[in-house]
Amino acid sequence: MKNSIRIIATWSVLCIVVTFFSVQGSQTGGLPGAYLQPSMGASALAMGGAYSASPESFTAWWNPGMLANLRGKRASGGIGMRSLGRSDAYASFEFRVPPRLGMGLLFLYRGDPFVNDLYDENEKPLGDANFSTFTGKITLSYILTRKLGAGININMFHQRLPTSSSDGDVNYSSATSIGAIDIGLSYKASDKLSLALTARNLGASFTWETENGYYISAEDKPLPKITAGAKYDGALLKKPLLWRADLMGQLFDGEFNKLDRPQAQLCLGWEWQYWETFFIRAGVGDILFNGDMVKDSKEYRDQSSMRISLGCAFDVSKYIKGMKVNYGVSTDKVWAGLDHQLDCIYTF
Repeated sequence: MKNSIRIIATWSVLCIVVTFFSVQGSQTGGLPGAYLQPSMGASALAMGGAYSASPESFTAWWNPGMLANLRGKRASGGIGMRSLGRSDAYASFEFRVPPRLGMGLLFLYRGDPFVNDLYDENEKPLGDANFSTFTGKITLSYILTRKLGAGININMFHQRLPTSSSDGDVNYSSATSIGAIDIGLSYKASDKLSLALTARNLGASFTWETENGYYISAEDKPLPKITAGAKYDGALLKKPLLWRADLMGQLFDGEFNKLDRPQAQLCLGWEWQYWETFFIRAGVGDILFNGDMVKDSKEYRDQSSMRISLGCAFDVSKYIKGMKVNYGVSTDKVWAGLDHQLDCIYTF
């Protein structure tokens, strides 16, 4: 118990330090690769995006350092519908290579397949268009000690979006990035407490190309994201209550220069396992910390729109051995609608 309290205190200090440096500037201006920011997976969505310390699925996205702890093999897949007509589709396959190695593959599509009712500068109708992004991750994870695990992702990113028109046709621009990495660490402090530290999108860089065959000189570098996560297994009414927290900081740019306008977001989530086969989830996501908290409180209130989320999980292994179904719903970042995700996890 004393060790758990000590570890929680250490994690809290880390959160305070990251938050302190984040509030020295104001809001980060412009987010290249913004499609990489939202949560992936119904479980994570339902718990506010606090998932890096103990992901039960899509581990490559949340923390590659956790993958080697998997027992057996796991196949997962799901779909999502976001506000303003955007959609998600995702899948992963994860497995362990005894005694200490874990491997995995992950695929994510995000976009809007129906960008309709477009007109050119002369108000002439254009054909239908679409916006699409594809993300792939290859994961290697290794158990360093009984408590400590480490992992790495090799990433592939692709974006394609309509940017101009000619002769009544829509022209697209696209960009691809291969070789960016994510790094993850996991630490099991006790039977009840798990901690995590991840760094994502390191070295990611896009050079845009149009369909006309020339390159756009501006380079697009997604901001790396540093996340400290914790999971604690407690109880409510003598039933398991899992608490999760992620503190995500954007402190430097794609070239590892300190940002003039850093920021951090805190995500909190809970899972109550009152019934054996039905779990209730809730969360609060994207609680913003930035310099406007001190310099301009009115501007901070206008900008800081947190997400509220709910969800549930069904253990259907009684009917299909090893199968679990998850659902999550959340307000979007600006409360313009709701985001939904539904997925299945099959462990064998």
